[in-house]
Amino acid sequence: MWIDDQILSHHEKKTHIEIFVPEETSVILGSGNDAALEVNLEACHFMGVPVLRRYGGGGTVVLYPGCVVVSIGCWVKDPFKNHHYFKLLNQAIIDALSLTWPNLSKLSQAGISDIVFGEKKIAGTSMFRSRNYLLYQASILVDLDHKLVGSVLRHPTKEPDYRKGRSHKDFLSSLAESEATINDSKMVEGSLKSHFLQAVEKRLSADLIDPIQEQMAALRARLERARVETV
Repeated sequence: MWIDDQILSHHEKKTHIEIFVPEETSVILGSGNDAALEVNLEACHFMGVPVLRRYGGGGTVVLYPGCVVVSIGCWVKDPFKNHHYFKLLNQAIIDALSLTWPNLSKLSQAGISDIVFGEKKIAGTSMFRSRNYLLYQASILVDLDHKLVGSVLRHPTKEPDYRKGRSHKDFLSSLAESEATINDSKMVEGSLKSHFLQAVEKRLSADLIDPIQEQMAALRARLERARVETV
């Protein structure tokens, strides 16, 4: 997936962040997802919606202009504590949003790594690890398009306990539904661009390390494979 490679191409940096509002609609599979089970492929084909796959795990999501995507590549001291880093990075997103909208301090984490307001999912996250290198991504729902999501996604084959079998419509929410003053994805993008790096550095201050030269060859090889596959 292009955004994965865009982040990985900056692996020589201690941290690299990209935050954007998608211009087009796409469906993004987790690394282990089966498209035929998770996605309404016929609907995607009819609507011209591409189905892509990211390096990180987690569930299938829809990206569209009503979302904000947050990606960070960073070097961390522990190669194994994924749950620890999910918690810190999710909290960094909450911290950054709360600086502009204090009510969003009520956001929390549920399941393995979802960001929620109450018992409704606001953001899905994923993580790719290459030893001490970490690539984290979050897709944050700002203006929820229930019709679109319900059209292109099937009910997931795996779901967190807190979902309790709920449909997409009953399970998902958005920042606009949680904070009345939010009415545009660009507002959220701007807030995160202003505050997320500072929040990451605060939350991960004890974990961030300098790039490890000996581990960079594997990342360069992955980038080269991706380049060849897309030629």
